[in-house]
Amino acid sequence: MLKILNQKGACQQLSLQKKLLKNAKYLCTTRHESSQANPAAIPDSADVVIIGGGSAGCNALYQLAKRGLKAVLLEKAQVTAGETWHSAGLILQMRSNDTDMRLRAKTRELLLNLQNDTGLDPGWENNGGLYVARSKIRLDEYKRMGTLAKNFGIETSILTPEETKAIFPLINTEMIEGALYCPSDGVVDPTMFCKALTHGAKQAGAEVYEYCPVTDIIVGRSKFGYKQVEGVLTNSGLIKTKCVVNATGAWARQVSEQLTGLTLPVVPLKHAYVVSNPIPNVSGLPNLRDSDGRIYFRVKGDTLCVGGFEHNPIMLDKMADDHAFDLFELDWKVFETHMQHAVDMVPCFETAGIKTTVCGSECFSPDLKPLLGEDPRLKGYYHSCGYNAAGVVLSGGCGEQLASWIINGRPDFHMYPMDIRRFTPEQLESKSWASERCHESYVNNYKIVFPHDQPLAARNFKQDPFYEELLVAGAVYEEMQGYERPGWFNPQGYAPIPPYDWYGAYGCQKNLDKRYFKLQKGEKTFGFSKHHMAIGSECLACREQVVMMDFSYFCKMYMVGPDTQKAANWLFTADTDVPIGKAVYSCLLNNRGNIEADLLVTPITSGSGTQADPIFKGIGMFIVAGGASASQTRAHIMSVIKEKGFKVDIADMSAKIGLLAIQGPSSRELLESLVNCDLSNATFPYGTSRIVKLAGHQIRAMRTSFVGELGWELHVPMHACLPVYLALWEQGRKFGLRHAGYRALYSLCSEKGYRLWNSDVRSEDNPVEAGLAYTCRNSGEYLGKEAVQEALTNGIKKRHVFVTVNDPVALYGMETIWRNGEVVGFLRRGEYGYTLGCSIAQGYLSHPNGENITVDFIKSGTYEVEVLGVRHKAEVHIRSPFDPENKRLHGLYEDLLPAKSFA
Repeated sequence: MLKILNQKGACQQLSLQKKLLKNAKYLCTTRHESSQANPAAIPDSADVVIIGGGSAGCNALYQLAKRGLKAVLLEKAQVTAGETWHSAGLILQMRSNDTDMRLRAKTRELLLNLQNDTGLDPGWENNGGLYVARSKIRLDEYKRMGTLAKNFGIETSILTPEETKAIFPLINTEMIEGALYCPSDGVVDPTMFCKALTHGAKQAGAEVYEYCPVTDIIVGRSKFGYKQVEGVLTNSGLIKTKCVVNATGAWARQVSEQLTGLTLPVVPLKHAYVVSNPIPNVSGLPNLRDSDGRIYFRVKGDTLCVGGFEHNPIMLDKMADDHAFDLFELDWKVFETHMQHAVDMVPCFETAGIKTTVCGSECFSPDLKPLLGEDPRLKGYYHSCGYNAAGVVLSGGCGEQLASWIINGRPDFHMYPMDIRRFTPEQLESKSWASERCHESYVNNYKIVFPHDQPLAARNFKQDPFYEELLVAGAVYEEMQGYERPGWFNPQGYAPIPPYDWYGAYGCQKNLDKRYFKLQKGEKTFGFSKHHMAIGSECLACREQVVMMDFSYFCKMYMVGPDTQKAANWLFTADTDVPIGKAVYSCLLNNRGNIEADLLVTPITSGSGTQADPIFKGIGMFIVAGGASASQTRAHIMSVIKEKGFKVDIADMSAKIGLLAIQGPSSRELLESLVNCDLSNATFPYGTSRIVKLAGHQIRAMRTSFVGELGWELHVPMHACLPVYLALWEQGRKFGLRHAGYRALYSLCSEKGYRLWNSDVRSEDNPVEAGLAYTCRNSGEYLGKEAVQEALTNGIKKRHVFVTVNDPVALYGMETIWRNGEVVGFLRRGEYGYTLGCSIAQGYLSHPNGENITVDFIKSGTYEVEVLGVRHKAEVHIRSPFDPENKRLHGLYEDLLPAKSFA
C-alpha cells in the first residue's frame, strides 16, 4: 500500500492501483484468436531453418534471404506469437558500450529503409527518446553515452531540467537533475515490423510456415566424428539442413532441451506494462526512460504505456505450449511499485486512469546480453534468444550479424559479449546458477553500469585451490567466467562474499553481513575508485619488489596427437616449430584474419605423468590463454580442429592446474631460494618453460610476464597448490613479497603496453591494426594469413594506439578521441599507470575521411580525450612509453623509472 497525499495535505493509506483503476474506463488482458491450419507442403531441404517467428527470427530470415540463402522460418503458431506481439516496441539507441549502441543503430537504419525495400510500412515512428536522471551520477552515465554516440553519428544532447520540460511538458522537473536527449530514437509497431520483414524475405526467396511446430532436430556425425545438425522434423515432414537457428524467445531453453538435449542459461519471466487512458497533449512526445525509477514511458497515440523492472519478478519454470497470444493476469502486488515512480515523474498519470494491462513473458539471460552464435556443443545449431526485453530494438542489428555469422563463419562486429561461447560448459548446464543470475539481470536492467561493478548472484560458483588462503589475506574477489579471482587486497582484511539474498524478494532475508557490499560501494563512480591507493600500492610493489598473483582461472590446455605440429602451424600466427620448452606469444585468428585470442604456446615432450608434466606420444603443445575468454578460446580452437580434421586431442587443464605468477625485481632471488635450478638469464632466459621442483613438488615454471617485469608463472598440479603457495609466502616475506590482484594486473599490463582480448584487441581487429603484426610469420600458411598479408600490402583503416592524459581524470574506456577538433575514435580500455603517474588507455584511430591510417597521420595531430562531456589534452603513442626497451623483462634494473606520486 502506498501513501498518497489528499487535497488537504494529510496522508492516507490508499492503494495507488485502486485510485488509478477508479478512473479507468476498463481493464483487460488481450488474447489474439486464430484458427489453426495445416501448413502447405514444406521443402525437402534448406540452407537454414529458423525456429520461431518473433522479431529475432523474422530479422534473421530477412537478412539471410537478402544474401541469397534458401532460408525457411517455422512457427508453431503465427508470426509475432510469444514475446514480440505484445512488445512495447521502444527503439532506444543509448547504451554504455559500442557494440550495443551499434546494433541498436543498425535496427533503426533498417527501419528507415525497410518500406523502400519491401513496399510495406514497418510501423516506425521517430518521436525521439529522453533518458532522465534523478541523480548526478546517473547524469554522468548519460554523459558517457552521449560521448560514445559521437563515434557513430548519433546526435545527442545533455539537457537541464527546464530544457527537458520544454521537450516533455508533462514531466516533474523537481524529480530530475537533467536528461540525455536522442532525437533519432523512436518506436515501432512489432507486428508491422515483422510483417514487412517476412514480406521482404519472401520476395527474396525465403519461405514462412505457420502452425508448423518442430518436433525434433536430427543430429548426425561428420566424417571427422563430431556432432552436427542434419535436419529438422516437423508435423509436416523432414527438412534437411546443416543449420538451425533457435529463435524461440521465452521457449528457448525448453525447446533446446526437448530438441537437442542441450540446456541454455536463460529464464522466462513475467514482464508487464500498463496503458493509460487518453492524456491531453501527450501525442507526439518523446519516449522517456527513467532508469533511477526503473521504469519507462512509451508514447502510444494519446496514451502512455508504463512498464518497469521490479525486484521481485515472477519467474517461470517453463512456458505453456499454447501460450502464443495469451497474456497473464497482472499481479498488482508485484507491479504497484512502478505506479508511484510513474506518478512522481509524470504527475498527470495519476488522474488519467488505466485502460489496459499487458503482462507477457520475456526471456532473460545471466548478463543482460542475448545468446547468439553457434553452440559449441553442436555444429550448425545457432541461437538468437535471451534478449532481456530488448528483442525488437536489437533484432535488426543482431539479425544482420547472425546472417554474417552463418555465411562467413564469424560476424562483422565484435559479438563476443553476446556469443554463447562466453559461457563455460558448467554455466551452460547449471540451472541454479542461471536462475540467480537471470533474476539479478532483470532487477538490475536499469542499473548504472559502473566499470568495476560486480554481480551478487551465483557467486562462489567456482573457486581455485588458493581461494581460502587469499580470502584470509584480504582478497576482495570479483567474478569472471564463473570463477572467483582476486580483484585487489583490502588492507583492512577479510571480506567474504555473502550468499545471494534475492534482493529481499520471495520472503528471503537480506544479508546482514555488509562487508563485501561496503567495499563494492567504493566502485560506484566514474572517477577514481575509493580503493585507488590500495591498488596502486600493489602496482608499485610489483615494480619495486615482488608480488604474487593468482592466475589459476587462466585457460590451460594440452594439444597432443600425430597432427600436433600441423595443427599448431595452421592455428597460430607465430612459428611454434621451435626448441622444446620455448614459450611463443602468438595470435589465434579467424578466416577473416581477425584476432580470436592471443596466447602462449610451448612445445613439450612426454614427461613424468603429473598434471604439469603429462605422458603422451610425440610432440605436444602447452597452450595458455587469458581466463576472461577461456571458453571462447577453447571453442574456437576446437572448431578449427573439427573443420580441418586434425588428428589431435585437446585436454583442458584449466581446473586441474593452479597458476601463480611471481613478478618483480626480487622474483629471481625469491624463486632461486626455493627451486632446484639456476634461474639466471644465461640458463633460464626469457620465454623458457621448464619443469622444476618447489616444496617437493614438480611444477612447470615459465619465465614470462604479463606486467612487464622480471618474473615467472608457476603451473602447479592441483594436489601441490597449497604446499607450493605456503612455501612461497613463507619464504617471500624475506623479500617483501605481497599479494596483488587483477586490478593491479590490468593497470600494469596496460602501462607496459600489453593487450587484453575483448577490449584492446577484439574479433573485429586484425594483427596489423592491433600492432601485433610481429606475431605473424612470413613462412608457411596459417588461418587468416591471406587477410593479414592484404592488410600489410594495402594498408589499414584503423590503428591501435596508447593514449595518456596528464589531467587527474579516470579513464575506463568508451571515451571519445579528438584529433585537431575531429572525432577519430574511442578508447577501448582505460587504466591508471601508477609508475607513469597518469591515466593510460588503449584505443583505435581512424582517418575522418575514411583514408588509410598512417604513422605520420597519428604523430602529426593534436589530441584530446572527452571524459564526461569535457575534453582533456592527451598524448598519443604508437608504443607505450613505459620501458620501451624491455629492460625489466630481462632483469636489467640499473635505470629504474622512479614511481610518480598517485596520491
